Amino acid sequence: MKRRAARILLLVIAGFYAYGATVHVLKMASMTGFQWTQAPLKWQLLDIVYLALDLIAVVGLVLDRRFGWIAVLIAALSQLLLYTLLRDWVLDVPAAFRPTAEQVAYLDGLVAFHGITLAVLAVVWWLRRSA
Repeated sequence: MKRRAARILLLVIAGFYAYGATVHVLKMASMTGFQWTQAPLKWQLLDIVYLALDLIAVVGLVLDRRFGWIAVLIAALSQLLLYTLLRDWVLDVPAAFRPTAEQVAYLDGLVAFHGITLAVLAVVWWLRRSA
């Protein structure tokens, strides 16, 4: 029962990371409100890096491989760092790309999401160890 619950939680996390990958693709396709090719270079690089990490996480979690866990840990921890301690750097962009208050609130949501994701991974790890 514990292993089944752990598996379901991993698949839920994979689903959220699949959604994240989709968001990065939509940004790259300039379908999120601005021309991606005109965006600040750091945003473009972050989209590429996190698209790769999200895809690796999804595949790894679905296949139940260690590299999926590692990708999630790298993505979650680095985004927590980016959207807390390095937030000013992320948001230091030309006026045309300055985020609205709603978009900044979205970053707060990402901080919460990644914190919760790390907590759920800890639960999955515990469920597997105690099974």
